[in-house]
Amino acid sequence: MNTASTISSQKTIQQIINETSNPANGRDTGELGKDDFLNLLVTQLRYQDPLNPTDDKEFIGQMAQFSALEQMQNMNGSFAATKAFSLIGKNVTANKTDSTTKETSEISGEVTNVKLSGGKTYVVVNGEDIPVESVTKVSEGLRSSQSNIAAFTGLIGFNVSALAYNPENGDMIMVGGIVKAIQKGSYEDYAVIDGVEVEIAELVTDTYSTDPDFMREKLQEASDEGKEISFYIVDRSTGKKIPVTATIKEGSLDFSGRNIHAVINGLRVPVEGITNITKPLEQIKTEIQQDTVPVAELAGV
Repeated sequence: MNTASTISSQKTIQQIINETSNPANGRDTGELGKDDFLNLLVTQLRYQDPLNPTDDKEFIGQMAQFSALEQMQNMNGSFAATKAFSLIGKNVTANKTDSTTKETSEISGEVTNVKLSGGKTYVVVNGEDIPVESVTKVSEGLRSSQSNIAAFTGLIGFNVSALAYNPENGDMIMVGGIVKAIQKGSYEDYAVIDGVEVEIAELVTDTYSTDPDFMREKLQEASDEGKEISFYIVDRSTGKKIPVTATIKEGSLDFSGRNIHAVINGLRVPVEGITNITKPLEQIKTEIQQDTVPVAELAGV
C-alpha cells in the first residue's frame, strides 16, 4: 500500500472548509459557526481511512480549534449584546438590507428594544429588527439619560414572576413567563415576557355586538394571524381585571369551560414589578449536560 497516497487522500477540516466556501457555487453561506465546524469534524472522522485513521494528536488539535472557536463566538456574542443594550434610548443610523432585493438603504430612529434571536443580536428601530453590527452612527436620544436599562439585561432568558397593573386604578395581577426583551418606555422600563398563562375576561374595544361568539371569534382570528390584540385579563381570586396588549400563542386558546384561557406572548410588565427570578428548566438541563457529557461523545468518538 502506498502510504503517501493514502494520507493525501484524506481530507482535512481546512480542505473541507475551502471546498464548501468555494465562491463558484454562488451561494451566500454566511459565516462558518461552531455547529458547522463540529459537523465538518464528524464528517472527517466518518470518512477517514480505517487502515490509516486520524492521528490522536491531530484530533486533539482539531478539538482545541473547536473549543477556541466556540469561546471566540461566545465572546463576540457577549460584546454584541452589551453594545446593543447600551444603545437603547439613543438615536442611531444603520444600514438595512432588503431580504428580497438585497438592496441596502439607511434607517434612522430611536432604539426602543433589543432582541436576541438565533445567536444574533438586533436593535429595534422604527419597529424593524436591525443587526447591531449594521449601526453606523449613534447620538443621544431624548430619554437616553433618564434610566439605565442595561442593568436589567441579565433578566433575558429567565423565568420571572411580576406584577402587571392597570394605570387607571392601580389594580395589579401577578403573572409569570420568560423574559424575551427589555424595553424603554416613556415613564418606566419594561420586561417583555412570553408564555404567560391568563384568563381573558373581555375585549378592549369600542365595538359592541350582541353576537355571543363575537369575542371568541376576534380572539381566534388574532391568534391565527399572530396579531396583537387588547383585552382584559382577570384574577378570579381577587376579582381584579387589567387591560393588556399581547399576541395569543397559536393553539393555546381554551374555550372548553365557562371561562376563556390562553397563553400570551409579548406582555410588557414594569421591571420594578418583578418579584421573583428563576432559570428555565431547559436551561438548567442544558447546563448539566454541558458539564457532564464529554466533547468526544458529542463527536461520536
